[in-house]
Amino acid sequence: MPALARRLVASYCFPPYSDTAAVVAAKRVHDRGEPVDVICNAMDSIRHQDPDLVQLCGGLVRRFAAVPSKTAFSSWGSIVDYQHLGLETFLRWESLQGEYESVYSRAQFAASHFLAAALKTARPGITWDAEFSDPLSHDVLGAVRSAPAHDDRTLARLRSAVEAAGFRAPSELNAFEWCEVVAFALADSVMFTNEHQRDFMLEVCHDPELAARVERVAVVSPHPTPPAALYDTKPSQHQLDPHRRHIGYFGNFYANRGVSGVLDALALLPRAARDRVMLHVFTSKPDELHEVVVSRGLADCVRVGAFVGYLEFLALSRRMDCLLVNDAVSPPGAPNPFLPSKWSDYRGSGTPVWGVVEEGSALDGQPLDHRSPIEHTSAAVQVLRRISALPARSVAAALPSPSR
Repeated sequence: MPALARRLVASYCFPPYSDTAAVVAAKRVHDRGEPVDVICNAMDSIRHQDPDLVQLCGGLVRRFAAVPSKTAFSSWGSIVDYQHLGLETFLRWESLQGEYESVYSRAQFAASHFLAAALKTARPGITWDAEFSDPLSHDVLGAVRSAPAHDDRTLARLRSAVEAAGFRAPSELNAFEWCEVVAFALADSVMFTNEHQRDFMLEVCHDPELAARVERVAVVSPHPTPPAALYDTKPSQHQLDPHRRHIGYFGNFYANRGVSGVLDALALLPRAARDRVMLHVFTSKPDELHEVVVSRGLADCVRVGAFVGYLEFLALSRRMDCLLVNDAVSPPGAPNPFLPSKWSDYRGSGTPVWGVVEEGSALDGQPLDHRSPIEHTSAAVQVLRRISALPARSVAAALPSPSR
């Protein structure tokens, strides 16, 4: 019989639900290599299921519960409901197998940490590892991000736990701030994806003593790279013209921000080079972007499609000649606290990566094959010219791209 799990995963979104948060949490499970039990939210109302994502866990999930709590990104009612049903599930499983030794939680979504905090207060001896994907209580501009909390029994218990740990509880009823403070005060380790994120979140922490505690227990760990075998698990039938060099972008593509300079650069690219490149964008709103591409006269060198499943994305990433990733735009002079999770998937593909970066950002510090500054069109033109001159890669399918 498989070993019982002594580690619990409190992740509001987890495979088979398709979301970046689910993917990263599953990769964390795989990398640790320890059997786990999982409590997530039944997210069918806002996320579709991708059964292939379960493979990311490496067969390490023993028990799995998608509790029927209210589903929302950050409403207090959904947080309390998930905490309540998750705690009931935890206690039931514990009665069957004995006490857990550790719990891992990850925000995004904030509800994950609230469930883990309830488990930590119920079982103080359990080791809590809390991960933050991004800052919650403040956005990249430094402005407060708010989700209303209610001054109810749940908040009263959290306030008592924070104060018992020797720290000041937040004075505002902001669920995002409470999420950070509770994890900072109670977790045994607090994980950040990069140093900029850690420093940014500690700088806006309301309690200097609490920030000092987090510095002592902080762990900086970039998003995990998938196992190499998964890149070949689900071959893609996406057709690629062998006479072009293919650039792949997977994710939300905003035509007026961030990577818009790539479209500008394609428009300025000399005809000989433009005829040798093709940008493939797999995004959430392909029809909207396709209209922009057509209106700008770029339909000959840009193909737009809908998101593909995660394993097909991994397979496609190996077939491209280059993969495109971009920084979020932050204020001038401010450290960029975001490291795109796509970078971890891209680097495992073995395909060259082009980063559109802010100087000094976490992404800028990675070993990129090509880089150009955000909103620097001439630099992007030079990168495209270099890519157009690359020799063909043998992994590209020798089939013509269908016209859209």
